[in-house]
Amino acid sequence: MIQAFSTDIKPPDERTDYWTDAVGKAFIQLEVRTRGEATIHGTIRRACVAGVQVGSLEASPQRMTRSAPLIAADGDDSLVVSLQRTGTGVATQDGREAPVAAGQLVILDTRRPYVLDFAGPVRQHVATVPREMVDLPDSALRLATGRTYSPGQGISGILASYVNGLVTITDNCICAPAPKEFLKQGIVDVLTALITLEGNVKQEATPAVEAALLLRLRTYIRSHLNDPSLCPASVAAAHHISVRYLYQLFQGEPLTVGRWIQRLRLEACRRDLVRPELAGQTVAAIAHRWGFASHAHFSRTFRAVYGSSPAEWRQAGLPQAGPVPDAVPRS
Repeated sequence: MIQAFSTDIKPPDERTDYWTDAVGKAFIQLEVRTRGEATIHGTIRRACVAGVQVGSLEASPQRMTRSAPLIAADGDDSLVVSLQRTGTGVATQDGREAPVAAGQLVILDTRRPYVLDFAGPVRQHVATVPREMVDLPDSALRLATGRTYSPGQGISGILASYVNGLVTITDNCICAPAPKEFLKQGIVDVLTALITLEGNVKQEATPAVEAALLLRLRTYIRSHLNDPSLCPASVAAAHHISVRYLYQLFQGEPLTVGRWIQRLRLEACRRDLVRPELAGQTVAAIAHRWGFASHAHFSRTFRAVYGSSPAEWRQAGLPQAGPVPDAVPRS
């Protein structure tokens, strides 16, 4: 179930107290102070995925402090993974002061004091993972927390993708009860891998982690085929990884990621061209429906792959060679 909080429901003089309470209920107990504005404005949407709290936060400039008295009072034992969507800030823990830019991750330990300072409006996706789920010693955690991670490649990119994906899934109420345990285990595994490898010159994702990311990438591509802007760069950006790393993940596949996108689109068009219920649609309309911006380019590519033009294929009414997996266009 999704919980929603908004300061808009309160008069200005009650908003700071309300917001402080909302942040505590949604994620973790923090002391909150405004930064340059008379009152705080903010919204939170939060849900629980098998014990992991995930949600989105959008707020006005503020300073959030996890103080020693709060730690002693609530005894929370969690790791906070925050993905900065927009805005900038500074995260401070264990004497380390880390600037946080849009697109970056920061990991914080709720058992030790920390500060999050946002001089401007901010939007974040946040996951709060119970410490008991991450089977690592404190010495490893202290090396990883209070630092920012730029998700250009490797495990930090996979973790950013997981946090963003979990928030999106829960925010749209499409997380069925059965898969929640697997989703939880996914973010725990990736977070554990990142903390384990903190300090290495090069982050290397395990085969299991890379296989999980590849599955997410393939699912994303199939569900966005009719978006004309879908390309390797947009896929990489949506998953917070570099284009180079995206191509690296597809190295063992029969086709490059760009060729695979094109082939899925062609197969979807080939199927629709012989569907009786679509007989009234032009070839150009079907091509456009599956993400081809140019009819001429579509016709040339279709003939190069299948040996006949789209019109010839349609006229022959040949059966499709095989189904196009999960290629269902959005309305």
